[in-house]
Amino acid sequence: MSPLAYDSHRDSGIDWLGKVPSHWDIVRLRRLVEIKKRIAGEEGPDVLSITQRGIKVRDTTSNDGQLASSYAHYQLVEPGDFAMNHMDLLTGWVDISPFHGVTSPDYRVFSARSGAKFDPRYLLWVLQQGYIGRTFFALGQGSSHLGRWRLPADAFNEFEVALPPQAEQRVIAAFLDRETGKIDALVEAQTRLIELLKEKRQAVISHAVTKGLDPAAPMKDSGVEWLGQVPAHWEVRRLGDISEELQTGPFGSQIHAKDYIDGGIPIINPSNIKEGVIRPNYKVSVTPKKASELAQHMLRLGDIVLARRGEMGRCGIVDEHSAGWLCGTGSLRIRLNKMNSAFIAAFIGTPFAVERLRLSSVGATMDNLNAEIVSRVAIPTPPLCEQEAIMFELSDRLSRLDALAASASSGVALLQERRSALISAAVTGKIDVRGTASQSNVVSLDSARKASNEPSLPAVVGACAILELGAKGRMAVMKAAYLAQSHARLEGLAGHYERAAAGPYDRTLMSVIERGAWDICAIVTHEPRAEGLPVTYEIPKSFQPPAETLSVLVGEERAKGFLAMLSLLKDIDRDGVEAVATLYAVWNDLLAAEKTADNDAICDGVFGWHAEKPKKFKRADLDHWLKWMGRNGLVPDGSAPRTDHQGSLFD
Repeated sequence: MSPLAYDSHRDSGIDWLGKVPSHWDIVRLRRLVEIKKRIAGEEGPDVLSITQRGIKVRDTTSNDGQLASSYAHYQLVEPGDFAMNHMDLLTGWVDISPFHGVTSPDYRVFSARSGAKFDPRYLLWVLQQGYIGRTFFALGQGSSHLGRWRLPADAFNEFEVALPPQAEQRVIAAFLDRETGKIDALVEAQTRLIELLKEKRQAVISHAVTKGLDPAAPMKDSGVEWLGQVPAHWEVRRLGDISEELQTGPFGSQIHAKDYIDGGIPIINPSNIKEGVIRPNYKVSVTPKKASELAQHMLRLGDIVLARRGEMGRCGIVDEHSAGWLCGTGSLRIRLNKMNSAFIAAFIGTPFAVERLRLSSVGATMDNLNAEIVSRVAIPTPPLCEQEAIMFELSDRLSRLDALAASASSGVALLQERRSALISAAVTGKIDVRGTASQSNVVSLDSARKASNEPSLPAVVGACAILELGAKGRMAVMKAAYLAQSHARLEGLAGHYERAAAGPYDRTLMSVIERGAWDICAIVTHEPRAEGLPVTYEIPKSFQPPAETLSVLVGEERAKGFLAMLSLLKDIDRDGVEAVATLYAVWNDLLAAEKTADNDAICDGVFGWHAEKPKKFKRADLDHWLKWMGRNGLVPDGSAPRTDHQGSLFD
């Protein structure tokens, strides 16, 4: 059931409120709350911080953030008081304190005025919307560009809010607590997905530039303890030995204030390098005449610009746009000799190289590099043609991961917009939530998941798969996900499957599936610490498979096809599920490669998949499952994700 509109409205006469329900009052804050200023006068109480994740007790024993020499002049906060950072209306916040403690004397502490009748949770939602919707910002004073845009006491006291009857306030507050909680859970899931994708991205890069693309390539000890083994035909050379030139930017004394102009030749320092891309700041640029005097620091196409200070390993490659700009004082220019710049830059950004740079850096307060330090970094170097092949392959892999991350980020933004709109609509009377007080799904998860886009699909698929196949273990759930994407055409899963011992497997997707199943259906994954013990799932008794949500995400026909496929897999044992998924993957790979895909070729492909396969299956077993697949229409056409060329990057 969704919220409805109120039957009757009147004009509030206030811009941010607009029309409000006819039976609601308009009340100034000074009639509801009074500002308190109670100075502690002594040390002892907990120091409280006002954050957008709630009021927290601050650890004053650490060195994080600014610490006061004494907290005796701080103001008291009691449980149930409102505490508000009104000094910064861009990043500040307001919340109700559950603690007894003290907070900054610059903040605003207030509580219910004697005799005032309102629900504190409702008023809190109104006040927080003042930050979210920038309503307070319009009333602020100060210097916004310096983060000092504050809400004066007079503006606070005169601020007008819409106040429904108290019982209705409680319903609205409960509605917002419940529904924003659901949205917040989805945002958290998407945020975790983004972090997992970042981790996977880095793992893929690190593996490619230290182990190569061929999993069967002979390996040798690199001779560098922190690097380990590398392919036997690779060389390990110092960066200085493969570079034509390593040079820092000009000394500060070489550029004077008169040399700087707006819109001239940009100077590239660490702040101009973001996610491997060089982004100029034309306000930090010099005249063409000065640039010609500093020609030795000019960047050429293919140069690598490495940050000398701060974040170790940050670097960017000079392209046709940045060629001709200048290397700044905080940067170091690497001009390579017959090497692929993208390959070398990718290695410099790996955790191995970053750690070596950090350990070798100099400087008391900030990591700092010089040309000599950088020249000593060991670099694994395959032949130039192989460097180029690796980067071509990596580009394809990373573009897929980046597309997933971008989709997840877009989903987070949409969910946050929906959250803000929901709060605003509820506290200004644009929606009537009174009839939904007993509903547990007022704002449907379907609509929220629509806002979050495809990354929510793994959670829904995972919940359905765990219900049907969870008793067979994690591997069976993973095989169901692979077949969901490959056969049931649920492409939104966007898995990239490696050839693991038990069949097609994507570590990141499996993690997202299990986290998502918890987020939307409270399915608990029990992963034993001891090796060899199976993963099990705890499914709530009240569990309802999200079939309707699945239909919204992928369409009714594809949803039916996936659920029918799950039903087929449920009726066979764990080994059968593994055999079917592996046969399907090999069969698909053969078709995609335009190779013979008869029973002999498919079965030979399974036996060559992994050393464990011949131990687990006999030819008769595979023939049995091929016939079963044929009878049930579980036959690939070559368009599913390939597994025959991905293992080396995902092991």
